[in-house]
Amino acid sequence: MLRETDILYIPTNERQLRRIQRGGSDLDAQVRGWTQRVIEVLPAGLPTNADETYIFSLFLAQQRRRNLHIDAFQPDTSLMTTLRGYLPLPEHHATHEEIDAIHRVVSVHLDSDIERAGYAYCEDNNIPPESDPAIDWRVAIRFMSQSIYSRVCRVDPTKIKSHPKRFELALVARELASGVSEKRQQMFAAFAPTRA
Repeated sequence: MLRETDILYIPTNERQLRRIQRGGSDLDAQVRGWTQRVIEVLPAGLPTNADETYIFSLFLAQQRRRNLHIDAFQPDTSLMTTLRGYLPLPEHHATHEEIDAIHRVVSVHLDSDIERAGYAYCEDNNIPPESDPAIDWRVAIRFMSQSIYSRVCRVDPTKIKSHPKRFELALVARELASGVSEKRQQMFAAFAPTRA
């Protein structure tokens, strides 16, 4: 059993702690790997810079994690699940509390990375990170990730290069990346007098 202290879940034994840590590492690698494959199929020459692409990848990974979290509680009708009903296959099934804890750990890491990357970019360019233009810029990046995710979430990224959705994806990615670039320019213009 996991005990809940506010929003912090504390494993009751070391084995459970290790399962959660291992599950968190696996999930983090899974969502970041998926995101990298999606980024590789986006059109070349998008008007986003390296920092924006990195923040975009973090938002995209967070979106992927959210959907996997929802999917984790959907009924499993796979062949292995059916076989487990008839054969004693030794395998630990994570409880709902453990799944929640694993996703919470990864979510916190991704949110922390997003915030750190956004703040670092703003501070490097002498822009107040909590200013309205900076927030608008981050919102544009998040909106781009949500829009891209909605178009690729059901497509295997390794097959998207030959998938009909690649054309729609290219058009949407160019349009949204232009929106991010525009917000960046507005952010810089708003603080041009204070930039070094």
